[in-house]
Amino acid sequence: MEAWVPLFKIFLNSPTPETEASLWLQQSSSSSSSVPITTTSFLSLLAKPMINSSSTNSTCDRRVMFLQTLPFLVQSRILSFLCFEHRRFCKRDLSMLARTLLTETEENDFWVKRAARNLLDKVSDSNYQWISGLSLDSGKERVGEEFGSIPDFP
Repeated sequence: MEAWVPLFKIFLNSPTPETEASLWLQQSSSSSSSVPITTTSFLSLLAKPMINSSSTNSTCDRRVMFLQTLPFLVQSRILSFLCFEHRRFCKRDLSMLARTLLTETEENDFWVKRAARNLLDKVSDSNYQWISGLSLDSGKERVGEEFGSIPDFP
């Protein structure tokens, strides 16, 4: 966890966290340290289950991801960074992280939800093949033919 403190400081204090965090991650992953700094280990840390005991009622403790224990500003900046650097991360893991934030949490900030939605949009596979099967041109001709045709009278 201590190896990640400089990165979290970037997310908390930097006016341009995406570019600074990207540079930090690139430099840290290429340096030899005792703790491996990889994109996989970063996502593992963010998704690590924690017990949220911030509620006043101790019987309402629930499991959340580590990311959800951070301030909303930091959460949205991290999600924005993940969207910015999505090619360096596993699409499946990013998608799962974004979906979890959007579906399993009610008390998320507007900007956190928006950043999670942007990340999900970025990593989701767009499949527009169904549009090509609509044959839109022939529909236009058919409407024109129907408009100009004489109605059947009983």
